[in-house]
Amino acid sequence: MGDVSAWVTHPWVAEAAQRVRFGIDGGGPPGGLPALVDWAQTVEDLGFDSLWVGDHTMGRWDCWTALAALAVRTRRLRLGPLVSCVYYRPPALLARIAADVDVLSGGRLVLGLGVGDIPTEFAQLGLRYPPVPERQTALAETVEIVRGLWGGAPFTFEGAHFRVAEAAVRPGPVQRPRVPLLIAGGGERTTLAQVARYADAANFGPTAATGSAWGTEEVRRKYAALREHCARIGRLYESVLRTVPLRASAGRAG
Repeated sequence: MGDVSAWVTHPWVAEAAQRVRFGIDGGGPPGGLPALVDWAQTVEDLGFDSLWVGDHTMGRWDCWTALAALAVRTRRLRLGPLVSCVYYRPPALLARIAADVDVLSGGRLVLGLGVGDIPTEFAQLGLRYPPVPERQTALAETVEIVRGLWGGAPFTFEGAHFRVAEAAVRPGPVQRPRVPLLIAGGGERTTLAQVARYADAANFGPTAATGSAWGTEEVRRKYAALREHCARIGRLYESVLRTVPLRASAGRAG
């Protein structure tokens, strides 16, 4: 990834220092993609900042198909998968799809990536469910390949899990200085080290699947670990956006 000490803070990250922003998980209303698109337009009209779609390919829709539809039917919302599993699509295919969604949205994509955490979903797709360290290595290789394929020149990579030879994605994304990358998970030794090395944003929350940040004490500990990883490689801690998924409900007071 080059010299992270020269990391350019993405404008989407820098903007967060000016105001609190709220996004919506794109579970959406009952129904298929047309209902999701209508709902997204309402979310945008209400003033939310971003909309995120889960990557559960055997569910109601494929997340990247949904993001492409949302890209052409919204104007302002940041859009992204929360999160795209690195095993569900080869990295070269992911690079092509994500670049196209960024183009369709006029540069509003956030590429959220994760290692997958639902063994039954892997089984439904006919995929082996590897142990955590193997999945973490696969995520790092995916980032290297996607970024390399977006570099313009023919790119070759030979990893333990994925490889490409003399390939490039053209045309690539339109967003500058880059498509921001979000890495999900709260593992303090490996995942947050990968955030420091590769990502513009971290995302973890109060469940085992989202990083085991059960309360304020755990969140502070994870932020401290992220700060240490950034310092170790010479990256500004403030150049990482810290995001958290929360559940909210609305009702009428009695």
